[in-house]
Amino acid sequence: MLPVDRLAGQVAWVACCGGMALLPDLDHESSTAARMWGPLSRLLAGLVVRIGQGHRGATHDVVVAPVVLGGAAYLASFHRWAAMVVLALAIGLALRACHFVIPGEYEKSWPINLLASAAGAWWLVDNGAATHAQWLPYAVAVGVLVHIVGDSLTEGSVPIPFSWLDGKPNRMGKGPLTTGRWYEHLIASGLLIASAFLLYLHIPQIKEIVDTSAEAIVTTLAGLG
Repeated sequence: MLPVDRLAGQVAWVACCGGMALLPDLDHESSTAARMWGPLSRLLAGLVVRIGQGHRGATHDVVVAPVVLGGAAYLASFHRWAAMVVLALAIGLALRACHFVIPGEYEKSWPINLLASAAGAWWLVDNGAATHAQWLPYAVAVGVLVHIVGDSLTEGSVPIPFSWLDGKPNRMGKGPLTTGRWYEHLIASGLLIASAFLLYLHIPQIKEIVDTSAEAIVTTLAGLG
């Protein structure tokens, strides 16, 4: 649906949507997002907590959060280095979120996450993924909105729009789910598999690599047989 057809652009879109789906949790200083880059992300989280009136405040407002954060990304899309920062943030969050499927513990070490995020953002920008990227604010807004919708399905729910301004947000009705339960991992794994399959279907470069690798493996196995 979007004019994003090159490999770099597609990867940037997926990484940005996926990573930014954790962005609202910067309103909690012990969250996964706040631990992403050690003291740097904790400092950012501290600022967000104060501005957003605590956990599940402004960053979980279904009206305010997508518009404000998407708008910030829109402004960033006009400047190469600003766009790189947004993409690095998205990649870092995505890596931190996917730690349960990445072998080893290295992605949990914030200096390595920071370096990997910066390198990934530089590669994407250098390959034209964020040059006047009209899609960047939409990716941020979609990711944030996905997070808010997900939290609205939990018992803690999310605030009624603008009710957090006085520091005492009124919550929407309780959802049927509880965070930290076994079905979170089941849902996440299913969505990860679906994402990988869709990337395979819609990005020719990835499809070519997978098909060539699979053909080589089959040929090797046939030779051994």
